[in-house]
Amino acid sequence: MDIPILRVAVQKDQFSIITKILPAHEYPIFLVAWGQENLEIIGKAEEVHEIDSIESEVKRMVSAHGENVLKEVFGASYIDGIEVSINRIIEKEKGVNDGKNTAKSKDGTRTETRV
Repeated sequence: MDIPILRVAVQKDQFSIITKILPAHEYPIFLVAWGQENLEIIGKAEEVHEIDSIESEVKRMVSAHGENVLKEVFGASYIDGIEVSINRIIEKEKGVNDGKNTAKSKDGTRTETRV
């Protein structure tokens, strides 16, 4: 499974901003730690994060972030939460890569634009 890698700007304080590079399914961990107002997705990196199996990815995340953090972010059954997160990202990427227009119109008008 290929997961996109995000480039994220983290505003640590009023004067300092750092850039983090992380797999897309780890973004919620940074949301909890830093808050929405301090994070900005800059873009995607060219390379992707390869996942061989959910079990190996969960083990990697536990060693990187700790079990308590994963429980706080993904819930008590964090393994299922991580799997759902990975599957949602894969589905979104399929929609983007297939060239489908996934935007939904709110007022019943068409979402297509012509120039």
